[in-house]
Amino acid sequence: MKRIVVGVVWFVILYFGILGAGGAILGSLAGSTQKNTHKGYQAGYTAGEEFGKNYGTFILFAALGGAALGTMTGTLPGTRAKRK
Repeated sequence: MKRIVVGVVWFVILYFGILGAGGAILGSLAGSTQKNTHKGYQAGYTAGEEFGKNYGTFILFAALGGAALGTMTGTLPGTRAKRK
C-alpha cells in the first residue's frame, strides 16, 4: 500500500515539475524578448499557458507512465520492495 501512495506522489511531482519547468523555460524565453516589463510578463505568461494547453495531455500520460513504471520496477525513491 505504501508503494502505491509513494507512486501517486511521484506522479504528482513529475506532472507538475515537468509542466512547471517547461512553462517557466518557454515563458522566460518569450518574456526576455520584450523591452517593457509589463509586456514581457504578459508574453511570458501567454507562452507558459500555451505550453500547458499544447503539451499538458502528453505530459500527463508521460508522468503517469513514468511513475507507474518507476514504481513497479522500484527505481523511484521510496518504491523499492522490502526484502524478506
